[in-house]
Amino acid sequence: MTQKQKGYVGLGVMLALGVGTVFGSDSLYKAIDVMSKEKVDYTPGTYVGSAQGFGGEVVATVTVGAAGIESVDLAGAGETPGIGVTALEQLPAAFVESNSSLVDAVAGATISSQAAMDAVQQALDQASGKIEVIAREAAPETEAEAEEKKDAPAGDAKGDYTPGTYEGSAKGFGGDVKATVVIGAGGGIESVELTGDGETPGLGADALKKLEPAFVEAGSVDVDAVAGSTISSEAAVKAVQAALDQASGQGDADDKKAEDAGKSAGPANYAPGTYEGSAKGFGGDVKATVVVGDAGIESVELSGSGETPELGGEALKQLSPVFVEAGSADVDGVAGCTITSDAAKKAVEAALKEAEAGEAAPASAQAAGNSFKAGTYEGSAKGFGGDVKATVVVGDAGIESVELSGSGETPELGGEALKKLGPAFVEAGSADVDAVAGCTITSDAAKKAVQAALDQAK
Repeated sequence: MTQKQKGYVGLGVMLALGVGTVFGSDSLYKAIDVMSKEKVDYTPGTYVGSAQGFGGEVVATVTVGAAGIESVDLAGAGETPGIGVTALEQLPAAFVESNSSLVDAVAGATISSQAAMDAVQQALDQASGKIEVIAREAAPETEAEAEEKKDAPAGDAKGDYTPGTYEGSAKGFGGDVKATVVIGAGGGIESVELTGDGETPGLGADALKKLEPAFVEAGSVDVDAVAGSTISSEAAVKAVQAALDQASGQGDADDKKAEDAGKSAGPANYAPGTYEGSAKGFGGDVKATVVVGDAGIESVELSGSGETPELGGEALKQLSPVFVEAGSADVDGVAGCTITSDAAKKAVEAALKEAEAGEAAPASAQAAGNSFKAGTYEGSAKGFGGDVKATVVVGDAGIESVELSGSGETPELGGEALKKLGPAFVEAGSADVDAVAGCTITSDAAKKAVQAALDQAK
């Protein structure tokens, strides 16, 4: 064979290998992946590993069985909420699925993800005997935990109650809320049944249903109130506590506490009737029509034609039943709609002032007017991957538009957050808006950039 012919043959072999690599790459990579994963023998048990994360130590608690990883628990108190913390919540299932410490990092949380992988690998190295088992001391009790433990009422821990069935009650929104609490043989809460015929259907009544399993899960009255149903939630807590006081032997010794548990502040002394109030909102006046009956507020109707339909308009719809549930103007505002929410509260408060007097009264003072000079202003601040820039247009009535840009922000996280925050700043009329969940750094940068622009407009 001539040298030239040999060259053609060699070229043909190279082309064949190249084609095989391209069209058979998936199988090739799978084969390489299989070869790279050596069979490792683990000693079943639970092992703990750690590594440095973004804001501190990331700790992995890994349970290993005969077949490999059975469960992974990750903790990292110093990681960024919504970013690193979210990554630590998502990764355990990936470790179990891959049966190794090699998984894809969570987008936007590379450092926390890598720390989790390193911590899991350290735990697996102990399980395989590659390194000695690392003894970890229990974390010292914090001052806050010690104070909480000191102030906790007797019988508030799981397993400290006398078995039996106990009842308690407290004043709710529309009448008494009653709690029937069953304590099991082990001294813990087995079941909680809550009833309150006078609670508002869809609000207080639903809150009672949600709270029943929450008390059982907590093993105490230390549960979160249901949003929009504060009065019903507090009544449920007091009723359950009254029952638990009996179960812990305190019911007879603390009659005053039991008496207080059944009391709550009644409605203000309003004269029955229909009253109106108004206050300056985002795009004009927000008006409130409040109907008061013998038991307190019966209905609230809110209107504001100048409010942004998908933001302020929706906020007004959400707030109406909340005022009725609270029995006052003291309610939480809707996130991202601060100006509209404040206007609604002021309008309802103005109407209730008339109800207290029993006669027509002037509407409450209007919200402060725009304090910015009209014009276009720019500001910037350091974001997650670079500068976040804000271009703010201010008109006679306040902020007209906000344009945010940040080429270094993660497209599916920070990039999306910037899109959401623009209209939120306009709605709020300031830089005081809620951060987008999972994008704290980008959100804070956006707020600082808008504030920098508004500082120029003052």
